[in-house]
Amino acid sequence: MARSTASDNPAAAPRISPQGEYAKTAESGTAPGAYESGAPGAVFRVPPRQERGVRLVAEAYFPTLIFFSDLPDGPALNVSIKPAIYALRDADPEGIIRSNVAQAGSWHSSLDLADRPAFAGLVREIQAHAETLFAEIGYDPAFGPRIINMWANIHPRHGFNRSHTHPNVLWSGVYYVQSPPRAGRIIFRDPRAQAVASRAIYRSDRPTPPNGWSEVYYEPIEARLLLFPAWLEHEVEPNMSEWPSPAGDRISISFNVIQARRDEEGRR
Repeated sequence: MARSTASDNPAAAPRISPQGEYAKTAESGTAPGAYESGAPGAVFRVPPRQERGVRLVAEAYFPTLIFFSDLPDGPALNVSIKPAIYALRDADPEGIIRSNVAQAGSWHSSLDLADRPAFAGLVREIQAHAETLFAEIGYDPAFGPRIINMWANIHPRHGFNRSHTHPNVLWSGVYYVQSPPRAGRIIFRDPRAQAVASRAIYRSDRPTPPNGWSEVYYEPIEARLLLFPAWLEHEVEPNMSEWPSPAGDRISISFNVIQARRDEEGRR
């Protein structure tokens, strides 16, 4: 069976977040709702709607948050770490198998990149962004983020990752080192089993709101860092770039983050 989306109407299909129409509306201050952060009991609150004499207030709970950041120093960082990634593949061409499909040429490095000097700059960036995320969400400040493992991925033409989650960790992320045209998007799927089992029918004359999407896509933009809940199901589309390797390779670095007591941060 084909994967379900919000509607067969192209205008109602999931947008490529965060560049979609809804995100642009949110930036203009006219979005239908806003995340009220930093306040006790913060929720995604929709302004009251009054129609046909009925006033209805909506509050959204159990949100699925995805964070992203385009690193200003990312292009220079990518120039320095790309040779290190290829050197790792030359030393270990088989790599390890996780969700990467080796039959399609997808390569997955060892999990110890956070301990390698060549990647220290990226580790600092991830750590700083994870600290901001932890503070924004309101985690106990006695516990800080710790990168528990980190690895590189190289996807040549047709390379991809099967659908999966990251067990036994809190947050996961990906950073894009190289992304040629049509390199393949990352897909996140609605984690609510019952919502997926029973889909509503939305109006065909306007975009479907985000709460009606069944999946959301992010383009692999070079120097972009994504952070998402480790339990959120995701996969990577096949790299369909027509550029020859190595310029046509899709290169990314993935990682997992846990909470650790501040006095234990020196130990991994």
